[in-house]
Amino acid sequence: MNLPTNVETSANLNRLWPLKVQASLICTQRLEEIIEDVSLLTLGSLGNTLLAEEVGKYVGWYVKSKGFSYYVVGPLDTLSVDDEDYFYRVHKSPYITADIYEKFSTGLSIAGVIPIFDGRGKIDVNLISSLVTRRLTYPVLVEDEGKAILLRNLGYAAVFITKDKDGFLFLNGMPAKLYWSTKPPEFETLRRAVLVNSVIYISQGEIHVRKPFVTTGVVVYSNDEFVIPEAKKANERQFAPGRVPW
Repeated sequence: MNLPTNVETSANLNRLWPLKVQASLICTQRLEEIIEDVSLLTLGSLGNTLLAEEVGKYVGWYVKSKGFSYYVVGPLDTLSVDDEDYFYRVHKSPYITADIYEKFSTGLSIAGVIPIFDGRGKIDVNLISSLVTRRLTYPVLVEDEGKAILLRNLGYAAVFITKDKDGFLFLNGMPAKLYWSTKPPEFETLRRAVLVNSVIYISQGEIHVRKPFVTTGVVVYSNDEFVIPEAKKANERQFAPGRVPW
């Protein structure tokens, strides 16, 4: 069921009772738990953003192999210094965040998995506007009907889902499933490419491992043996492929 265009009350939202589905339908596992040291912030630091699509393909293959049909990509919020969790954000820019989400979500879709955004907590209205402009109105996980109504009134018309103690509730619409799949990118090659391409040169100085918001030196997202030499090269060359997301 599609939401009406003039959503104003929970009564409008819930013309049907919420549909409960099993927790095994939606994967909420963090990206860095699937690909070590590769978080949303790592993707936001990529110089070559096309790698985000390859990451999406791998994650999609992985979660589909575990029996999931949906994957929670990330929050409807942008990076700021007062965030409690920097690594669950992409970039300070809503436009770059939307671009990374688009590429990551494309990879998931190619792998036969439906992207979901996390609308719980803080939201960035400029990010929402950018997603709507790109027609990236995928399902959204929300705390309650009130947040769903707020998003709908901001122009984000989608399926809204809440977390139940032992599953999920679809507040509108029906669960879906994509029946195709794809061969995943080679894991080690992909991980190496992402971690090297996200090395950030700010200035000559100390090498910082997973330390967002530093203002000097070189930032890397892993201390693996193939990453640190790249950081040293960046210090020597005064250049690295990654870009500062804060």
